Amino acid sequence: MTEQNRQKLSIRRKPKVYVNPKLVDKPAPQPPKPAKQPKVKEPKPKQVPPKPLSREERIAKKRAKKLQQAQEAIASLIAHWPQLFSLDHPKPLKIGIADDILEDIRTRELDLSRAKVSAALMFYTQTLAYQKAVFSGGSRFDLNGQPSGEITPEQQTHASGQEKP
Repeated sequence: MTEQNRQKLSIRRKPKVYVNPKLVDKPAPQPPKPAKQPKVKEPKPKQVPPKPLSREERIAKKRAKKLQQAQEAIASLIAHWPQLFSLDHPKPLKIGIADDILEDIRTRELDLSRAKVSAALMFYTQTLAYQKAVFSGGSRFDLNGQPSGEITPEQQTHASGQEKP
């Protein structure tokens, strides 16, 4: 063969399609669906960690949390025994009032825990207004607001030492 008679191969040539005569009447099968591409997750923006609090800020945050808890606890005491507890004009409490309160909680079936009552009494008796009431002397009061015992001079001097300017 000579080079002139030889068929040239080119990329542009279309391939011949052969059709089976038995399948001419049937529609052409659908081409397969392309495989699903996995979702590309967008990278999350990097979260900057919060700046660590200074010592003073941590202390202030703890104090604020304790103060809030104390106010809630004292508010529950004021709500249940308004004749005895008051933040504006506190009365000196009877010695052993915690036992009386817990007994009253059991009899009235109130939703107060021993820990919450103890914390509330601690915060209440440490307020400056309460310490001033004890320092001024006079009677101590029970759950009904009735006098029940007197404040001793030792208790008055202890309250004067607890007062903060």
